[in-house]
Amino acid sequence: MQRRQILKAIPFFISTWASATYAQNRPDDAVRLFDLAASKHKRELRDLWKARNAPSIRLSDVSSESIARVLKVRSEDSRIDRRGRYGEITYPDRTALLFYSYDKENLQVWLVDALGIQAYESQRISKQHISEAIIKLRNSLNVDSLQRSRVPRLRERIKAGTVDDNEGESQDHSINNLTQILLPTTVANKLDTVEHLIIVPILEIGIVPFAILRPFRDNSFLIDRMSISIAPSLFDLSQALHEDNSRGLLESPLIVGNPYLPKSTIWSVPPLPGAEKEAQAVAKMMNAIPLLRKEATKAEIVSRARTSSLLYFATHGVASSQNPLSDSFLMLSAERFDQGWWTAQEIQSTRLRARIAILSACQTGLGKAHDAGIIGLSRAFQIAGVPRVVMSLWSVDDQATSQLMQTFIKHLETQFPSEALRQAMLEVRQEYSEPSKWASFVVFGTPR
Repeated sequence: MQRRQILKAIPFFISTWASATYAQNRPDDAVRLFDLAASKHKRELRDLWKARNAPSIRLSDVSSESIARVLKVRSEDSRIDRRGRYGEITYPDRTALLFYSYDKENLQVWLVDALGIQAYESQRISKQHISEAIIKLRNSLNVDSLQRSRVPRLRERIKAGTVDDNEGESQDHSINNLTQILLPTTVANKLDTVEHLIIVPILEIGIVPFAILRPFRDNSFLIDRMSISIAPSLFDLSQALHEDNSRGLLESPLIVGNPYLPKSTIWSVPPLPGAEKEAQAVAKMMNAIPLLRKEATKAEIVSRARTSSLLYFATHGVASSQNPLSDSFLMLSAERFDQGWWTAQEIQSTRLRARIAILSACQTGLGKAHDAGIIGLSRAFQIAGVPRVVMSLWSVDDQATSQLMQTFIKHLETQFPSEALRQAMLEVRQEYSEPSKWASFVVFGTPR
């Protein structure tokens, strides 16, 4: 390393060391800063709801103490009303929350469990630096170049060509770099006892494949030790359960595969040869009849979705960072190409009773970065009433996706979604060692 680079790095290392020491010696300050960040998060969330044109929401104050209290409730302590419904939510033992906040060029992160704040760290880093680290990780996985031939694209953009941002950084280096940013040492040292991690992200952190980060001394992946869930906000953790979500999850599924798409002079849409087989295989596991090809019309799907317990889409999805509500959509069948688009705006305006939506589609986890997270399809389903959404961060080959999803459904019968996805990842990884083939999906919701 050249002397100039070393001198440039010194302030960053001093800042990181000082913030870690500060947190360890002054735990009361970590609590105070958490509560301040929670108030800021509340304002940002309201701004996000306003940006989405979503119904207004009432948010009570959240503190590290109230989060710890929620995580501490066990099922045997939870009150049940006369209809057998839980009055309080319960989380599995060893569940912890990872909460991020960004303020005045500082990225702050807290780890909170049933006993309170276990770790806190603040590091001075620009938003651009965070974004570049995320891009470099995706480039090292080669996922953006892999999906260029698999995702729908406007023809004019294809003619214009694309620029490869890959600077040749190795996969291990990219993973380690992003791990140091998002799971700094102070936090990483407290992860050994965690089995279920809930992440409340900001900015573009919500599209990071946390499963492949390596915060442990033995160099194991995060997914080797714990399940991972991405919660939309702090306030989702304390929402009361109105029913036992594990009951009836697979009783009335809606499974969609490979909808017929008319030719378009504007869009280039690659075929999905494996999507139909995937939908058929998943439907067979749930004793259901899938909607395929021309049967998978937007009108039929929207109608059935209102009363389905589980939604499964093996189809093309488009995510937009410019217009995340009108230009983020699932592609479904219709007489005219664009008539089959089920947009994020339409989804969030629909009342759905499904307990989970599985979007086995291209880049459905992407969208527009906001201070309170990502605006996209996943949040649209949550606003519509679906508490958990399984979404993809990039497109992989049909065979790996199909195997991952079938294994996930198998475990979903006995496990909550984030643990079921973890088990599926571990199994599929035995055959497909490359992280790009097994780490692309994430659960948007909480492990309850």
